[in-house]
Amino acid sequence: MEEPIEMPAEQMDDAACKLVAEFFAVYAHPIRISILCALSQGPKTVTELANHANVTLQNVSQHLRIMRDKGAVRTVKSGQRVIYSVAHPKFLMGVKLIRDAVVEQYKNKAGTIAVPDAFEETPASRQ
Repeated sequence: MEEPIEMPAEQMDDAACKLVAEFFAVYAHPIRISILCALSQGPKTVTELANHANVTLQNVSQHLRIMRDKGAVRTVKSGQRVIYSVAHPKFLMGVKLIRDAVVEQYKNKAGTIAVPDAFEETPASRQ
């Protein structure tokens, strides 16, 4: 039997539910998940993030704007460069928790669905 998840004693009000739902836009695109994974290793430039996600500078910049607007990443200017980092470590925990739950679901359905290679754990994903 799984342990219950700790949630606030009271239900979230409509405004809080809306705020959280809007934040989930950060998690709603694979490139943004890739950006968060890259940032879990430390601050990065736009160029480093574009290379990591294998997309253009323009494309990664569009995703970073959404993430910045939602408060998921913060920036620091270093001369001409802008350095991005995760605004709160719990945002990375959100990615890890969702990933782990998806892997568990796949494994529980092992007779009908194989776990995709992309979900196989690596030493870095166990952190």
